[in-house]
Amino acid sequence: MSLLASRQALSKELVMATTFSPGATAWIIQRWQTQPGSVMIRTLNRTSSSLEQLLDTANAENVDLILTSSPMLLQHLQEHQKLAPFDNALPESQRLVPESIRSTSVAVAISGFGLLINRSALAARHLSPPADWADLTQPKYQNALLMSSPSRSDTNHLMVESLLQQKGWEEGWATLLASAGNLVTISSRSFGVADKIKSGLGVAGPVIDNYANLLLNDPHLAFTYFPRSAVSPTYVAVLKNSQHASEARRFIRYLLSPEGQRILADANTGIYGHSRFCNTDFDDKLACLNLSGV
Repeated sequence: MSLLASRQALSKELVMATTFSPGATAWIIQRWQTQPGSVMIRTLNRTSSSLEQLLDTANAENVDLILTSSPMLLQHLQEHQKLAPFDNALPESQRLVPESIRSTSVAVAISGFGLLINRSALAARHLSPPADWADLTQPKYQNALLMSSPSRSDTNHLMVESLLQQKGWEEGWATLLASAGNLVTISSRSFGVADKIKSGLGVAGPVIDNYANLLLNDPHLAFTYFPRSAVSPTYVAVLKNSQHASEARRFIRYLLSPEGQRILADANTGIYGHSRFCNTDFDDKLACLNLSGV
């Protein structure tokens, strides 16, 4: 009987592909699995380009749903008929989802961009902390900054796009190129930037807040939002060929529920991570952004 039960449990296991680090999803999954009747979730943590390659195949890993901050990845999957429609999402919860993927993808959280700073490394080099992109161009930060590659990291791609939109093409690229001259290395993954800053390889680097927040129990680290940070939703979608679509949708509705939203916040995923998103205390932010109650 125990072997039969084990096989039945495995047959209902959800496989969630995600561009987030394992640390960003572990607490969410742990709390979900305390829910009555919940199924186990196994994650595949990969870059967006790697997930594109995987999911463009015959879905050998039997992926059921995808959790990502990359609208480009979801756009690609939708164009290749890989995503299932998601019905009855509240319009208010979809207002930050690009219209082209709104029929299949749901926003369950929002994040912002800023600078993760290693205070000890700054002090050792007698440097003041940077606060914005313009500061990263200063010669005093030579061989002290870290960044991920926009061609490998969709999160960094979005940060670069936001900078170019704010400053314009010429000034934006001038800022990027001047900042690049101060890089000590380029990381292939966004969470790699955060990990390398923590290790002291560099003093600062641009990251999304959900990676920074996971490390802020370290008193040597600090995070500051860019003064004009873009808002980056966290999206979730169900794969068209999922064998467990009903369980996958139940998990999404849990993330959108008041309890799920609080779990996302507890997991330091960056949801409602700064007052610019909503000028209220946290208890009111769910109502303010209308993501609860689905």
